Amino acid sequence: MSSTHSTPAGMPLVALRAFVAAGRQGNFTRAAEALGVTQGAVSRHVAALEAFANTRLFVRRGSSIEFTPSGLQLFEAVKDAMATLELTMQLLAQRGHTHDRLKVRTSMPSFAMTVVVPALGGYTARHGVQIDLITSLSAPQPADDFDVLISRDLSLPGAESWELTREELICVATPALLAQHGARAKSQWPMVAARSRPDAMATWAVAADMAPDSLHVVATYDHLFLAVTAAIAGTGFLVVPRLVVRDQLRDGSLVPASELCVDSGARYVAYVNTHSAHAQSAREFCRWLKGMLRERT
Repeated sequence: MSSTHSTPAGMPLVALRAFVAAGRQGNFTRAAEALGVTQGAVSRHVAALEAFANTRLFVRRGSSIEFTPSGLQLFEAVKDAMATLELTMQLLAQRGHTHDRLKVRTSMPSFAMTVVVPALGGYTARHGVQIDLITSLSAPQPADDFDVLISRDLSLPGAESWELTREELICVATPALLAQHGARAKSQWPMVAARSRPDAMATWAVAADMAPDSLHVVATYDHLFLAVTAAIAGTGFLVVPRLVVRDQLRDGSLVPASELCVDSGARYVAYVNTHSAHAQSAREFCRWLKGMLRERT
């Protein structure tokens, strides 16, 4: 393709964006809809890019388009970079709104999955604040980007905090498994364990006047939420924070295996990051979370 236009001084990024959208959609009309512009605008941007590159980028076949070899080469080279740019700009735009988005970090994925996440839809609908939930077991660093920390084993010195609840450990099983093994000595119960919470079973065993190593563990899982799923399936008895299996206790899929309920001494605490740009929204979220947990317990 020949061109009488002089080469522009800079790469036309808007034209590249239209080109990538057209390549993804395979159609100028759909690309225009995705970008929120007219089909004519997409055509003009692609034409400008073809003039810049001095080559055809698409072959038109009716309402559809196909890449030329040069067009495919350009698309493969820039599509990921364009997606990264678009995502980065979206995140920067979100960061500028102090009222409609919070980053909540937690070191308790099982608690987050079973207790917090199911309630977030209602919180967003009521308060108009979207929650981005991040799980991390590492200690927070000053440069880390989050607004609220929820933890039982980490802390933020000097930060505002709310004690959400104290942890109670119970042993649960399916009704069928309890009927089969409940009359036996606890040391003969088939137990499932979680590597993420090795302290739970030991704390419960000591409170039951048993040596932790006397328990009969039949299966071990990396995370507590996997162990909960195994317990629901009838794999074994499980020592677990009561709050994590509250719904299963309510619907009867799991039942307490004994009357023993142990205060582990752990506290679930929510902290507002002192570096948060959304401190007021973070405080409101912490207050809501504490109230929600009070209702659940």
